Amino acid sequence: MEKCKRILIVMTGLAVLTMCHGCSSYADKKMAAKMKWEKVSAEAKVRVAKDLFENGRYEDARTTVEQCLASDPELADAHLLMGKLHYLDGRIAAARSSMNTAIEYDEDLDQAWYWLGEIAQHNKQPVQAMEYYDKAIRLRPANTDYIIAVVQTFAAQGQYDEALDLLDEKMALLPGNVRLKVAAADLLQRLGKTAQAISAYNGAFLLEPDNMSTAEALAYCYITDEQWTEAIGIFEKISRTVDGEKKTACLQMLALCCMNAGEYGRAVTYYDKLSVSQRDNEEIWLQMSQAALGAGAAKRASACAARALSLRPGWADAIAVQGCAQYLESDYDAAVETFGRITANRKMGGFAWLMSGRCYQQLGRKDQADWAYDKASRLNPESRLAVLLSSN
Repeated sequence: MEKCKRILIVMTGLAVLTMCHGCSSYADKKMAAKMKWEKVSAEAKVRVAKDLFENGRYEDARTTVEQCLASDPELADAHLLMGKLHYLDGRIAAARSSMNTAIEYDEDLDQAWYWLGEIAQHNKQPVQAMEYYDKAIRLRPANTDYIIAVVQTFAAQGQYDEALDLLDEKMALLPGNVRLKVAAADLLQRLGKTAQAISAYNGAFLLEPDNMSTAEALAYCYITDEQWTEAIGIFEKISRTVDGEKKTACLQMLALCCMNAGEYGRAVTYYDKLSVSQRDNEEIWLQMSQAALGAGAAKRASACAARALSLRPGWADAIAVQGCAQYLESDYDAAVETFGRITANRKMGGFAWLMSGRCYQQLGRKDQADWAYDKASRLNPESRLAVLLSSN
């Protein structure tokens, strides 16, 4: 009987131990499942945080990233995103720390290397930046952001040949990449290689004909190269896609290009459009008067100059246009009187004496004409208005 009791006790103990072991195993499995779920959940939340970041909801993104790191402190993408958030907040040291942590967990995380390069650039460490960018670009050779970052770093150090060589290499591999073509064009324009820049911008514009920022850059290249007709064509395309202040600026450039191209009547048309929204802008009225003068529309030139003078009394430039308009209408006595108002002006005085001489010559007053021409030659007259008159 005693022996049976002892056997029963041993069996009961074994049963209890077995049950305890089963409970422990279950708890471990439950804990493991929970940890796995939290890790998977954290990875999913990082994707959510990225979307929040891209949409500019930075505080929400930060909160979500913090939750991710609480669940999985070794999540490299979460450290990367936290680094970006630190950088945007101006916390550069914290951003660098987060990027370094991200790389500790995933050394092939190209974005982290790229951002370390950006941080080094911010800290004015171009050599260090280049090392980081190089690591990023080796991991993703076709990433445009990385390529342009290296190009800009080369350019900032005056290594323009290296920058252009890299762009040529990458454009050969990525012939349809507009950003690379624009980067090359920008660099060429900076180096004064306008013809090559125009070719590069044209290549980009052909690939993306609706990209107005590329179109504008191309138009300014044409202006630099004094290809006024080509610039007019580009600005006309741009003007059809913009409004407000951008429209105004575009019309001003169109009018300016037309003036330089000698298309004065066309320039007047653009100034007409500008006058609707710029009726209190004396510069626009002056430019319109000069365009009308070039087009031979003397009465209109005089009227526009008068409007400019009502906005800016005594303005020598506008008075000169009035005198020119009177000269075109053969009212030489009135023109002499008008030019007489600005002969002492530093900018327009020489031109005023020149035109006074012309008026005296038309009136048959040779001595006065010679005297006026002599005064003009000693003052180095402004020639722009003379050119406008000579075109009629």
